Amino acid sequence: SVFRDGAAIVTNAPHSAGTDGEIPGVCESVASMSESELPAGRVGRAMSGTGGLSHGALYGNVFHVRVGERGSNNVAYTSDGLCPHQDLAYYESPPGVQILHCAAVGSKVRGGESILIDAMAAAHRLREVRRGSFECLLEW
Repeated sequence: SVFRDGAAIVTNAPHSAGTDGEIPGVCESVASMSESELPAGRVGRAMSGTGGLSHGALYGNVFHVRVGERGSNNVAYTSDGLCPHQDLAYYESPPGVQILHCAAVGSKVRGGESILIDAMAAAHRLREVRRGSFECLLEW
């Protein structure tokens, strides 16, 4: 589905080994796991075809988002909502696949939903309704 549709949603992924599903246990377990043990890292390696992850220069191959991380200036560490965007689009070679894995969510947490946008469908529609604007995208 990822290669055909551009996205896949997997539900009911198991909790990290050795946890009872409670937030502190899951967070401690994930924090202590090596990159090769993390579920998202294992899936990424399997999907890569080479067994490796490629974009670790800026944030590392695996980037842990923890709301409330002290002293951070990254919006990923806040509970602020984000408009649809493309991560790392400014890279010369942006990542072809991103895997988001929510390891733990507390019962009092509000928000955190992911919004997926089909950019190709949006571009095709723009070409239909505003040909000049679409042409501008091609030339820019």
